[in-house]
Amino acid sequence: MTMYETPTSPRANVETGVPGLDEILGGGLVQGGVYLLEGMAGAGKTILSSQIGFHRVSRGEKVLYMTLIAESHDKLLGHLRGLSFFDEKAVAQQMLFVSGYHELMQDGLDGFLKLIASSIYDYRPSLMIIDGFRSAREFSETELSLSKFIHELNALVAAMNCTTLLLAPLSGNEPHPEHTLVDGLIELNRYSDGMRRAREIEVHKMRARNHLMGKHFFRIAESGLLMFPRLEAQHALPQGPVDLKTRVSFGLPRLDVMFGGGLSLGSTTTLIGPSGVGKTVLCLQFLAAGIERGERCLYLGFYEGPQRLIGKAEAVSIALDEAYRDGRLVIQWQPAVELAIDEIAANALATAKQMGATRMVIDGVEGFRDSALRIERFGLFLNAMLHQLREAGITTLVTEEVALYPDYGQSRSTRVSALTENLVLLRYAETDAGARRAISVVKQRESAHDPSTRELVISSQGLDIVESLTGLSVSSASGLLAISQPRRPA
Repeated sequence: MTMYETPTSPRANVETGVPGLDEILGGGLVQGGVYLLEGMAGAGKTILSSQIGFHRVSRGEKVLYMTLIAESHDKLLGHLRGLSFFDEKAVAQQMLFVSGYHELMQDGLDGFLKLIASSIYDYRPSLMIIDGFRSAREFSETELSLSKFIHELNALVAAMNCTTLLLAPLSGNEPHPEHTLVDGLIELNRYSDGMRRAREIEVHKMRARNHLMGKHFFRIAESGLLMFPRLEAQHALPQGPVDLKTRVSFGLPRLDVMFGGGLSLGSTTTLIGPSGVGKTVLCLQFLAAGIERGERCLYLGFYEGPQRLIGKAEAVSIALDEAYRDGRLVIQWQPAVELAIDEIAANALATAKQMGATRMVIDGVEGFRDSALRIERFGLFLNAMLHQLREAGITTLVTEEVALYPDYGQSRSTRVSALTENLVLLRYAETDAGARRAISVVKQRESAHDPSTRELVISSQGLDIVESLTGLSVSSASGLLAISQPRRPA
């Protein structure tokens, strides 16, 4: 029997206010719960807990920040002042700072628990943060005494409806009594890939919550921590009714005919081919056709900035500048360097929803893939992203580059074509007159299509699809076609 009475009614939800964190936690924290936040030095424990604290303060609540470290509160506040969530007026009014270092040193865990109890009764906080919980571990005489402290702390904060965060360094694989006694165990860590680094969060345990499993990317910005749940870990919605009758036009009548009237609404299509064959220009034509029909369109690319893209479009009589300036076309350009793919996807999906986009282009998926950390999950990630676009009814084109000459090495293809309903193959055709561009619809799941190979003409007047190319000898490993033509009489 404990000295504190715990409530039996369901406890309320506590939102953290940290972008993406509540989704990872399965909805937030539980009121009166005790949560252990572990992480290596510099992982962001103090910023995260303070960010949650100031969010609760902004809701009119009181927060108690109790330290067990020798660092002064002035130094702690000095570090937090550079972050936008920090509220100077709330300090000492709603955000209260208390040091328990002296009580722990002098009277051990019993003295520290008495300080916690008196502080909670005096200030009535809705959230308490105990920073430096490693000191409590070190001052416990036995594991039993630490377990007793955690048990009594659980009962106290539950009775007072005071949600509690315990901040401690990583314990590795070494088990500690608090791991089993707390309501949640959250780890902040860093992932290394050569010279690249990324911050990650993992929820190992969360009582009363269906949290997202595995690791999730986050970064520290001026606004605090920004977290991006892995797309493939999110609970996928069931596929809704598929509209196979409504068709989406490329704006090229002959290409629409090859698709049996156009692309199916909400479908995804891979344009695959070597460099310079016309994949990006064909995507721009697709977006221009949507804009002409009053739709809103989104372009996500990794190699060419907005002005270069618009200039490329104008060179082939595709007008995009006005739509870009008035917001009907949004171009999200991310140089192919070190990419946080979850952040890019989250921003793109949020933008598509906000603007009401019905068409989207992901141009240069190999740049997306090659620049990503944890490359082994890219296929699952892309599949999850395309699924969300389908559910939103957005018709999407994805471009993927393959090697022009097979002798120069095998393509590092992500096999995006296996993830999409439609596959368009673009190649070069060698003739006596020179290289010509060839296009063919290799796959269309929803309906019949014309599989013949035709010529794609790109000129200053625009794009066009012309007659079939006959007598082709195709090399499956190459972006080249050899065309056998009748010999001219001598």
